[in-house]
Amino acid sequence: MSDVGNNDSNLPGTIAAILVFVPLAAIAAASAPEPEALLLGALAIVAPLLLRRWVTRRQRRRRTLLSQPFPSEHEAVLQRDVAFYRVLAEEDRLRFRQQVTIFLDEKRITGIRCEIDVTVRVLTAASAVIPIFGFPRWEWDQIGEVLIYPGAFDESYGGGEHAHAIGMVGTGPMERTMILSKPHLLSGFQDPKDKSNVGIHEFAHLVDKSDGVIDGVPAMALPREAMEPWMEMIRSKTAQMHGSGEADDIPDYAATNPAEFFAVLSEYFFERPHLLEQRHPKLYDTLQRIFRQDMRHRFRDAVKALWSPYPKKIGRNAPCPCGSGKKYKRCCLR
Repeated sequence: MSDVGNNDSNLPGTIAAILVFVPLAAIAAASAPEPEALLLGALAIVAPLLLRRWVTRRQRRRRTLLSQPFPSEHEAVLQRDVAFYRVLAEEDRLRFRQQVTIFLDEKRITGIRCEIDVTVRVLTAASAVIPIFGFPRWEWDQIGEVLIYPGAFDESYGGGEHAHAIGMVGTGPMERTMILSKPHLLSGFQDPKDKSNVGIHEFAHLVDKSDGVIDGVPAMALPREAMEPWMEMIRSKTAQMHGSGEADDIPDYAATNPAEFFAVLSEYFFERPHLLEQRHPKLYDTLQRIFRQDMRHRFRDAVKALWSPYPKKIGRNAPCPCGSGKKYKRCCLR
């Protein structure tokens, strides 16, 4: 992972290479015979340009990609299935669409013994974008492929009666690979209030892993002085779950270990932020700090806008606010 932007973030390195290479080529040309001097002179001009094109190839590809219209079928999936997207302001929706587009272009999404369609692809990308939306310059460098399975799987990645896993971040030979169960990925978005979303769960593990280890403490987002209080909160809530049951609104799987606690609470944070803040305000505040997103206010502002007596005018060709995926003029305007 690196928190870099879609702009030409490698430009300083390119400039440094040019500043080093060109003077060396010029010195070599000055002391060489005339034919070699001409060749070295031409190389001093051409090589930095070729180097810059190689360094900036990803940025140039992205600019071309993002200049294209966002596919209407992708927009329909986001409007229909992704509550997080529906409550965003329009400028944030644009950034969300851009990040979905980049993820779908740069990461492989492969069906294993099952077909994948536009819905599966877009929801996989949305799962990746939601946890890191508070980091506009984030790069998913630690993942290259998401495998979509037809259902739960076991330790040997097969099905059967002992198959209970519905998501996994790979290690060893599976490094940079994630596995998601197709039916569980879909169901995670069908009910946005059930505190369960396997896509968000697994990508939260990768946020945790951004410091090199999945341990429940995403060091890239927590300052050193906040790490021990966070671990103490995990220990306290886990003890409650094992003992008195005072935290029984938190899914049981969170008590497995600190890494699973963080991933499960991430699902809770993005799906039921009001409830999490009401019942566990310290957990909510820390997760808000980690993800740099205030989910409670985001949903509150969306509801206020929905019921405002003076709503913003909706364009006839804009997506219908009901979430149908149709244009406003062909849906609720009728």
